[in-house]
Amino acid sequence: MARKSRKPAVSRAEMQDAAVQAKTDMKIYRTTVYAMLSVEDSKNPDCDTIENQLSLVRNYIESKPYLRQTAEYIDNGVSGTRFDRPEFMRMVADMRAGEIDCIVVKDLSRLGRNYLEAGDYLEKIFPFFGVRFIAVTDDYDSINPNTADDGLIVPLKNLINEAYAKDMSKKISTVIDIKQRQGKFIGCRAAYGYMKSPEDKNLLIVDREVSHIVVRIFECKAEGMGNASIAKMLNEEGIASPMRYKYEKGLTKNRRYAESMWNDGTIATMIVNPVYIGDMEQGIQKEAMYMGIRKYKPQKSERIYVEGTHEPVVSRELFDRVQKLVEERKQKVIASRGKYDYVEKKENKFDRILFCGDCGARLKFYRRVNARGEAVKVSYDYICPNSEAYGEKFCKKKKIKMQDLEKAVEAALRMHTKLFLDTKEVLQKLNKTAQAKQIKTDYKRQIADTKNKLERAQSMNSNLYNDYADGLLSERDYLFAKQKYVKEAENLTQKLSELAAMQTTYGTEYAGSHDFAEIMERYAGFEELTSDMVHTLINRVIFFGKTGLK
Repeated sequence: MARKSRKPAVSRAEMQDAAVQAKTDMKIYRTTVYAMLSVEDSKNPDCDTIENQLSLVRNYIESKPYLRQTAEYIDNGVSGTRFDRPEFMRMVADMRAGEIDCIVVKDLSRLGRNYLEAGDYLEKIFPFFGVRFIAVTDDYDSINPNTADDGLIVPLKNLINEAYAKDMSKKISTVIDIKQRQGKFIGCRAAYGYMKSPEDKNLLIVDREVSHIVVRIFECKAEGMGNASIAKMLNEEGIASPMRYKYEKGLTKNRRYAESMWNDGTIATMIVNPVYIGDMEQGIQKEAMYMGIRKYKPQKSERIYVEGTHEPVVSRELFDRVQKLVEERKQKVIASRGKYDYVEKKENKFDRILFCGDCGARLKFYRRVNARGEAVKVSYDYICPNSEAYGEKFCKKKKIKMQDLEKAVEAALRMHTKLFLDTKEVLQKLNKTAQAKQIKTDYKRQIADTKNKLERAQSMNSNLYNDYADGLLSERDYLFAKQKYVKEAENLTQKLSELAAMQTTYGTEYAGSHDFAEIMERYAGFEELTSDMVHTLINRVIFFGKTGLK
């Protein structure tokens, strides 16, 4: 009796994968990897790492012929309960732009640990944009026929993830609070003039290399110098700013700090910090995720203040003198607040789009009130903040009156709108000629021909899987042919788009982009320059001082 051959056993996962492939008809998905290590996880030595997540997900994608990785998004050290994580938001923006077909994560907790929001993304947002979602170790695939069976499991896992995050937050918050009340330093970086003790990271010791600069800052302030004047003096003397000093010492590797400068804000923060008299004030920023409380700045009375925790840099007498001056200045500002509210305030029509041509900084809008007796004169200027704060060694001094800037921009806009309308008229006349009509007809024929070729490529691609399933094609021949037809369809789609765009340019009413033409016609012959007009027609204004605008 002949022995029956045994077929190799097929696992449930392989059967599911085969079903998924059949359902998708081997569609090639533009696939994105998302990895996240939350601030809660980073405190746990047993937690997963970004590297492990990436390795696992990359290997998974490589094993699936229908997934093609196109991008990676990584959030490191951000709370898993938040969904405004920088890289996650960038990924969502790309998804909305139609650049993503599939998102793959290690497990559901990488998506997020807020039960409601995670559910919204899985059940509403991803499906709405036609995006497939895969959590590898949770065996979750949104396109899998068995996903519906997990209707209770997925929400339950999301609840567990949220509970875990809240529990970790509570434990971490408790430990931090205890250390702060003991006067131990728990910050990431020591204040300028101090460093963390090599023996005890919770103890601050004086950094003798720069502590004398701190003393000098307090002395200058006590003598009546303004914060901006102190910052300008230090910059002109070539003294490295706090973050630039940390960069040069290798305490931070972020390149943006390599050229950072002193500014009035840095000085203002330093001169009120009690760390310089040996006291520790902590809890300046708090959050309690496990209680649903996001980051906030508590009142001074709510902060944790411990005296004599480390060696002081400045004397209490000098510190108190400076605090007195700061308070006097504060009260003076409060007293003058609203004094000239009755004087008309002009709108900053170039908000966020006016830049310095040398240093690239946004020009600041200044309103100056000059009162002599009962006469009140108001002037408005745009000034480069870097030349004001850091001196001309950093950036040439630039200043332009509001009315002069508006006059120059208004003249440029009138010229461009007239030029556009003249060009539109010429184009429309040319497109009515017999030659233009013939070219348009030729484009119409090419479009029809390209559409037929595209339909043929798509049809051939659709029939491939049936030939593969019937054994007419080997896996190697199937994948080769599929790749060929997919590439052909992509090229034809691109060509079709280009032909349609070219055909449009020969329309009798063509005047460039329809939306742009509509905008230009709306503002043609404008009477007065408005903020709406400026921000609609202009992307960026660059000011070079005496040499002019760009």
